[in-house]
Amino acid sequence: MAPGGNIKLGFIGLGKLGLPVAIAITQKGHEVYGCDVNQSLLSDYKNGVVSLYEPDIANQLKEALPHLHLGGAGEYLSIRDVVRESEIIFIAVQTPHPPELDGSVRFHHVRKDFDYTYLVQAAKDVAEAIKETENYKVVAIISTVLPGTTWNTIYPAMYNIIREPPGRKWGLCYNPSFIAMGQTINNFLYPEITLIGQWVGDDKSAGILEDFYNTLHGAPKLRMTWEEAEMVKVVYNTFIGLKIVLANTVMEFCHKTGADCDVVSHALSLATDRLISPKYLRGGMGDGGACHPRDALALSYHSDKLGLSYNLFDMVMTVREKQTEWIADLACEHGPTLPKVILGRTFKPDTNLVDGSCSVLLANILRERGEEVIFYDPVTDTTLPPYQPSVYIIGTNWPEFKSFKFAPGSVVIDPWRYIDEAPYDVELISVGRRTWC
Repeated sequence: MAPGGNIKLGFIGLGKLGLPVAIAITQKGHEVYGCDVNQSLLSDYKNGVVSLYEPDIANQLKEALPHLHLGGAGEYLSIRDVVRESEIIFIAVQTPHPPELDGSVRFHHVRKDFDYTYLVQAAKDVAEAIKETENYKVVAIISTVLPGTTWNTIYPAMYNIIREPPGRKWGLCYNPSFIAMGQTINNFLYPEITLIGQWVGDDKSAGILEDFYNTLHGAPKLRMTWEEAEMVKVVYNTFIGLKIVLANTVMEFCHKTGADCDVVSHALSLATDRLISPKYLRGGMGDGGACHPRDALALSYHSDKLGLSYNLFDMVMTVREKQTEWIADLACEHGPTLPKVILGRTFKPDTNLVDGSCSVLLANILRERGEEVIFYDPVTDTTLPPYQPSVYIIGTNWPEFKSFKFAPGSVVIDPWRYIDEAPYDVELISVGRRTWC
């Protein structure tokens, strides 16, 4: 490491994950060297312009720029430049999925792995650069992959170029983060745990990475194999989806029996010994985002590939889809002749991302039935819907919708139960609340 504890780090990929994490690292006094295939994006960054929906990220980017090296005027760093200057190189490139497998449309039980094309190419390019250097380099993969990918795909691609096993000239770790879009910097600097998946016996690389994280936070650093770290990452994401479908099942039960699902979920949330934390335990819309639904679908694919006795992940996605259909049933039942207005397109409030959004899935299901669907979202669809009697469905619990002006003669379906009351001429359905039997 550099004198004084200042560490030089590289980032291959400065998108919605890489950039916020790189900024967070500079806030702890380290130097970051970064590159990305999208040079127009880098040009914007150099001018302090960023479109990511993260709190105060534009100001944080401007503060980071003296320590976030992207190349001189009109120039950009290459992967070789980044590797040459850095002690630890993070690879944060995308591992995309087909658009139909993000959870925003019916998945029809189709299962596929992620696309590792970009990740493998980045790993090869990094390996070529490592081959030309003398100093020891640690490569940390932070992109989401299925268990076995580092061993079966990434490591062979790099070893075939470097021709040295990890621990001699270089090291390879799988080091994913547990972050939520819109809270990336905070989640990275204040994590629950940090995973360091290592080559068995390569304690040197894992030690370098652990020493680096010790400069950021005091959370546990857990060393394990590549496969174990890969498994923890995707199971963590899909565990949240499992909690949500359980909470939404409780909501549906309560809606049909006269119980109040918030009372039930509150009681369960207090059982922190044998059960779990209260997060994601309240009924509402289904899981969304660029990670959780797609990870469940990828693990569903992997379950079939490995021949597991039962495909739990297919079940989670099936229940999620059926629960969204049930919300569509309520909308059609209570306003059969009214247009359907979905309030909120993003997969959660405080983001501009619509990846895997259950609101979009709901719209697709309603349109299958021949329903007219209108979106209104404070970020993505800012034109107010026509002021006319409609069925309003709160798809995303943006705070603005608590005081939304609903047209007389309308029906409001609130799966979040956060609208306290509606005008006398508007029917409010608080899904899962005891007042509805």
